[in-house]
Amino acid sequence: MSGRVRFYRRRGFIIGAVLAAIPILALAWWLASPLFIDRVVDEPFPRAAMAVVPDDMTMEQVEQIMTEAEAEDATVDEPMPQMPEPAAVTTAAAADPPPDPATAEAETEGEAEDATVDEPMPETTEPAAVTTAAVTTTAPPSGPTLLAQGVFVDGDSFHTASGDVKVYRLEDGALVLRLEDIKVKNGPDLNVIVTPSPTVAGRGDVRVEGHLDLGDLKGNIGSQNYDLPAGYDLPDEFSVVVFCVPFQVVFGSAEMRPA
Repeated sequence: MSGRVRFYRRRGFIIGAVLAAIPILALAWWLASPLFIDRVVDEPFPRAAMAVVPDDMTMEQVEQIMTEAEAEDATVDEPMPQMPEPAAVTTAAAADPPPDPATAEAETEGEAEDATVDEPMPETTEPAAVTTAAVTTTAPPSGPTLLAQGVFVDGDSFHTASGDVKVYRLEDGALVLRLEDIKVKNGPDLNVIVTPSPTVAGRGDVRVEGHLDLGDLKGNIGSQNYDLPAGYDLPDEFSVVVFCVPFQVVFGSAEMRPA
């Protein structure tokens, strides 16, 4: 066999090996890269969920305005109104002539006779009893209502998770699942799943009848919101799971309790 033939065979072998290695390397990168690459997502609580967004604004801008307004001090400090000074009253002193001694003596005797009149003290009328009924009014709740909450625990010694999980009912009746200050070990194709299992011991407790897949985990670090479908009935007992879909691995789970 000539050297030229051996050269072309060797080159073909190298090209074939490189082409075969490309999908293997891509798969390895997809599997391994999330383990050392974090994705941080910090979404604010949906205060603007029920707001009407103007055409020239975005939902993020409305959310920022409502957050800033909430942080402002609503106390109004008005000064005490000043009382008007009373108007000066000018009295003209009338110059009376000096009294006559005889007239003064008669007036003194008349005053003495008037002073001897003994009139009985008028009886005081007791005030009527006033009955007041105490009226207790309870203002209807306003704003989002916390329905359930839980805390993430590790799936195992390698797949770890921490942070709070909460479910709110908004004023318009919509349900929102919120992950707060979570830190989950990243992995390939992680999804957030609501399962009616009260506790999660393994993969068999995740995709049971009645489970709800909320889609991809937006970030393995931070806070984020997930809308539950309209008309969804929240189970009396349920758990929230961060689940690796392709390999069926639980990265973290939270047993939810009524708030």
